[in-house]
Amino acid sequence: MKIYKKERIYQEGCGILIQPHKVTEEPEHLHEFIEAVYIMDGTGVHSIGGIEYRVKRGALLFINYRQTHYFKANHQMEIWDILIDPEWLSERLIDPENAFELLTLSGFSDFQQEIDTENPLIHFHAAERTRLETILREMYEEQERAAIGYETVLKAYVNILLTLIFRKMSPGGKPIGLAPEFLQYIREHCAEKLTLESLSKSCFYNPAYFSRLFKEHYGMTLTEFINRSRMELAERLLAETNLSVEEIAARAGFSSRNAFYKIFKEKTGMTPQQYRKK
Repeated sequence: MKIYKKERIYQEGCGILIQPHKVTEEPEHLHEFIEAVYIMDGTGVHSIGGIEYRVKRGALLFINYRQTHYFKANHQMEIWDILIDPEWLSERLIDPENAFELLTLSGFSDFQQEIDTENPLIHFHAAERTRLETILREMYEEQERAAIGYETVLKAYVNILLTLIFRKMSPGGKPIGLAPEFLQYIREHCAEKLTLESLSKSCFYNPAYFSRLFKEHYGMTLTEFINRSRMELAERLLAETNLSVEEIAARAGFSSRNAFYKIFKEKTGMTPQQYRKK
């Protein structure tokens, strides 16, 4: 496995490197510095520590020291690598081989109790995405010009960049990324076969992480929300049509008549026939 050494990466006196490039895949590797990978265009899969994350434009992955990772594009991705040596930012870091040691620095101390270090994937949308991409381009131009004092300018940009990343990694700054239209999609398609894997894939999240965030955000599991949507459809059909209970169970997406009866009784305290009469 290839290991990228930091002494072969940075110019003397500067501990950051911005690398925009187009790729189709990158074999598994690790490195001795922090890396942030931003997806400027395209879609694909990025694996970190054995967990695969589906990514698209606006996605950013925050990769710690010596974390094994690889990526593979569906066709071709334009990615921007931001390679950061924390020791360049401050000599006060006790353990510079831990990326989150940065949170002990005064500029990031407000994030210490907030950062979700378990999930490396965050998303930037609309105006915030435009802002981030503008910052990356300006950093790249500053790096390429290498005018007097460019290290100072880049260090200021890095602090802004890390602040934006840490905001998105904190609970208040990292929404689940599900627009109301997504929940409406589930309601409208609840009769179809909806799975955690297919729905998380559509949002470019790892299934386990998507499941946890869904529950935290909405107070119920994805399965509970799907069943609730199916129940709402079944109740409407019972009230507004003369369809049989078996037909309603099928149209509402329940796997069997018995499954429908069980869930219906648990939720309403009545059988479907009793509900219809009421």
